[in-house]
Amino acid sequence: MPFASLPSQPEGPVAYELFQGDPESSLLIVCLNGLGLPQTVWKPSIELFQKSNVSPKPWILTYDRYGQGASPKDPRADTAGKDSGYDHTVDDTVDDLHELIATVTPDRRDRLVLMNNSIGAHIARRYAARFPKIVEGILFLDSNPGNTDYAVIWPNPKEPSFDLASMAPPGTSLEIYEAAYMKMTTIFSPDAKNKEGFDRRGIKALLPDPSKPKLKGSKTSDKGPWVTVVGHDVDQFSKEEWEMMKVPIGMAAMYTQPMWIKYNEGLAQLTDPDRSKGPVIAPKCGHFVQKDNPPFVAEQLVDLVEKVESSK
Repeated sequence: MPFASLPSQPEGPVAYELFQGDPESSLLIVCLNGLGLPQTVWKPSIELFQKSNVSPKPWILTYDRYGQGASPKDPRADTAGKDSGYDHTVDDTVDDLHELIATVTPDRRDRLVLMNNSIGAHIARRYAARFPKIVEGILFLDSNPGNTDYAVIWPNPKEPSFDLASMAPPGTSLEIYEAAYMKMTTIFSPDAKNKEGFDRRGIKALLPDPSKPKLKGSKTSDKGPWVTVVGHDVDQFSKEEWEMMKVPIGMAAMYTQPMWIKYNEGLAQLTDPDRSKGPVIAPKCGHFVQKDNPPFVAEQLVDLVEKVESSK
């Protein structure tokens, strides 16, 4: 796997892979990881996309942010006064991505499609907002709802008004509920540290509304980018939560899903109505859509790229 040195951080090489498209294509697809999985998880979807009838074929860039996958720890972590464990913010990752694109494929940095999962949604939104009319398409795959957290949407078992019988799925013991509540509100708290060093503390203030700010994606008009919003299958997501976190089956349907649906509906409003698709439910997919169903992801990407190219 190749590495690229960013001009602003030459001591920290970034792991990336550039999948070549057709020479005549000026479009670059960039894959933005979540916190949980590295760039390699995109490869099955990319291989299927490359077998499609899209012509000319765009180029595709995958990479690991500092602190994840094959990339080293963020050099910013050693900056004087930096809070330990909070190495880079959303805007830091946008700066890094902008430099990476200019470094590894300078001829294809003016027309982008951003395909993202989970927390990658915030990077995509900030990139599109900071560099208007460059991002012509965005594929959101089960985006992280950065404007809330589990402590807000789940009933607190320590509150006097808490009633297990009406506030938890049938058959859930208080011990199981309390353990799940503690785990989810701790691990997914905005100020919780993570292995990557992604500082999530400012996301809620930076992007409080999933539908704003509206984005500009057209170079020839005031139109926004083409946007496709994909959400998870709640049954598969619930099974995933139980297996990974021991969250009682039914909690997602009661609390998490209504919030997530509303968030995805907001993302679909980031652009003009005639350029928006979704929310679409990814069949048999939990949170990591690109891992669970590569053919579905490739299909959505083909549809999005064809729309982008038809509107040049």
